Amino acid sequence: MMSCSICQRPHHPKKRPFLCAVDARNRLYETRVEYARALMQNEEVERRVEAALGAGGIGSQGLGVGLSPGVGVGGSVGGGGGGGDGSGNAVVVVVEEDKKKSAELARLRAEEEAARDRTSQIIAQAEKLRAEMEAVRKEIAARKDAIARRRSDLDSVSKGTPVRWARQLKETEQSILRQKFLWHRSADAMAATRVFLCESSARLYGLRQVKKGSSKRYELGGIEIVDLHAMNTLPPEVISTSLAHVVHILVLTCHYLGLRLPAEITPPHADYPKPTIFSLASSYRHGPVPFPGSLASQLPPSAASGGVPSAAGDPGDEHQRVPRPRPLFIDKPLPVLAREDPATYNLFLEGVALLAYDIAWACCSQGVAFGDRDSHDDVCNMGQNLWRLLIGDQLHRRSVEPSSFPSAAPLTPPGGGSPRNETASAAANQPKPVLGRWSHATLHSFLGDAEGVAFVRGFKLLPPLKLSDELKKRLSSEAPMLEWETIETGELLEGEDLEDGVLLVRNGNGGSAAGRGVSAGAGAGAGTSAGGSSVSPAPARGTSGWTRLKSR
Repeated sequence: MMSCSICQRPHHPKKRPFLCAVDARNRLYETRVEYARALMQNEEVERRVEAALGAGGIGSQGLGVGLSPGVGVGGSVGGGGGGGDGSGNAVVVVVEEDKKKSAELARLRAEEEAARDRTSQIIAQAEKLRAEMEAVRKEIAARKDAIARRRSDLDSVSKGTPVRWARQLKETEQSILRQKFLWHRSADAMAATRVFLCESSARLYGLRQVKKGSSKRYELGGIEIVDLHAMNTLPPEVISTSLAHVVHILVLTCHYLGLRLPAEITPPHADYPKPTIFSLASSYRHGPVPFPGSLASQLPPSAASGGVPSAAGDPGDEHQRVPRPRPLFIDKPLPVLAREDPATYNLFLEGVALLAYDIAWACCSQGVAFGDRDSHDDVCNMGQNLWRLLIGDQLHRRSVEPSSFPSAAPLTPPGGGSPRNETASAAANQPKPVLGRWSHATLHSFLGDAEGVAFVRGFKLLPPLKLSDELKKRLSSEAPMLEWETIETGELLEGEDLEDGVLLVRNGNGGSAAGRGVSAGAGAGAGTSAGGSSVSPAPARGTSGWTRLKSR
């Protein structure tokens, strides 16, 4: 197998039979260029020879010059004799010398042109480098000037830096102390305004303490605030009206103080005629809730909300649980309600326990002492706690313990004080638990921050469930026994057969009369007959008494 001797590529009988076409063309290119150059030189020599011969008087017809490519210049003079051999040799020598000189001259010119080109390139490159060096020198000089200027500025500034820093730090500390002073003073003024609003609204509402001997009772709106342990003997209208007044003044007070009670209270409003209260777990975590017992409360949540589907599109949302508010009203006497509707009875007791818990929590948040926080009687004494919160604490500040009720003296301006005394003054200027200071509506003494949460955590009141359970036990134990009956006084005059019993009548003056038969009377509140039917709740004064059946 033969291969190309130039590119060493293998031989192919069809595509590459002898040599590569590219290699052959490249190999012959220089030779063809030299051949073309030789032809051009030959033509030049012929013109010069013809010009020389014409100047020497020799006719061009008698001279024969033959030039062949690759051989050189050769000629013979014909038509005349042998005397022309010397002249022919001279012409050949002249032509050869001219050829050499022209070749040398062309070579020198080419070298000169190449040298000129290289020189121009070198000069251009030198000019470029010179310009770049000049730009670099200018940039270095500018940077040196900037560095020197900055160094001088830094030296001039750093000479008074410690003094200036100390002065600025002192001014900043004084400004902070001044702003704290103004902030505390504004908070004190706001607390005083809140106290004035709460006390004025309570007095306008008719909240007062009535002392009768050693006993005390509290009135609001002309009605005695209900005692939770004596609700068995009170008409439902009195209980509902008293609780409505308590809810009204408590909601108004919390609005002035900026408090959010732990158990959310819903006061009467449009389509919501009576007050209710939510449990601690359901408070502030619900949307619009219909009034208990209304038509809207009996509909599913999707129908009550207008049939608008939830954003998540969960089919289970249509049956989601709506919190049930606890009623703060009743329409039947409490013993009757306990027998006929135990669920509503339990909800009502839980509601009044939550209301008492809210009042006790408000007292604790404002630094008002009301007795033992672990005592059921002290927590459920709504009248006393509400009066001490709004009026009594302002009249009897000294009755509160100094540790839990420090004086709210205003802060001193930091004009002449040193900033180093800030730690000592900060301990004395902590927010005091006085009425109107702690709130959910201001950043100063905010009950939602870490300090406020720790303050609320220290209340340690009885939970509402324990309060309602204890209240239920007491009311159940104080309820009328089954063997006791309340009958009308007129029934005593009907001439009933009194052989099965002894008549014991207690008149209005505290005396008693004995006789045969059944004694009649009515308590201070409404009662029920043995069959469970309700009787008149308001008998005539002086004709009521207790009736008890005894077997002989």
